[in-house]
Amino acid sequence: MIWFKVIQQFLTPSVFILLITLLGFLLLLKKKKRGTRLLILGLIIYYLFSITPFPDTIIAPLENQFSALEGPLPKEITQAVILLGGAESDRLRATEATRIANLKPETKIIVSGQYFLNPEDTQALKLKNHLISQGLDPDKIILENKSRTTGESAQNLKEILKDQCFYLITSAYHLPRSVFLFHQQGLSPFPVPADFKVQKEKYDLLDFFPCAQNLRNVDLAIHEYLGLIYGQIVN
Repeated sequence: MIWFKVIQQFLTPSVFILLITLLGFLLLLKKKKRGTRLLILGLIIYYLFSITPFPDTIIAPLENQFSALEGPLPKEITQAVILLGGAESDRLRATEATRIANLKPETKIIVSGQYFLNPEDTQALKLKNHLISQGLDPDKIILENKSRTTGESAQNLKEILKDQCFYLITSAYHLPRSVFLFHQQGLSPFPVPADFKVQKEKYDLLDFFPCAQNLRNVDLAIHEYLGLIYGQIVN
């Protein structure tokens, strides 16, 4: 699975746009017409992927699969899992976990994951400390920092969660694949989306100017779609 994560990085738009552009420059030296076409193609793709409407269209089907957690919380659920996903996303996911814990103080929170290229990364511990700083009981926060992928989180948490239903908290775009992988392990996640990337229903002129975050959102969406395809193939 780790090798697939590496391959995924080369299939994300931000990388293949760079490859198309570099190839275009190289072809300009000998085949100017082909090189020019590739450069123009790279610029068109970059523009489309970096303006707000197009990335929103790509990532919205992922984010719309599960609704935000509202209303009374289910009484039978007393555990929550936060999947790590990078510093910014972790804080937003932790905000949702904190809200749940404030509504149901008996809730135990499991922080799961590590950076797959750096096992010594302390992001899980940082997130635990952040939760504590928000007033959560340290004794009710559990670290599961051996999992390098979402699939490994599902496998490693199986012994802890067993047949209990639990809140599965992660970014909205990441939730469909996470739920799929946890179901594959026979677990019963209650999906709780956070960190929504699609923020607008109507667009203005500024939304048609390139923005790096939009390109990042396309990368995230493509990463998830590829992961879902891979999961369907191997399972």
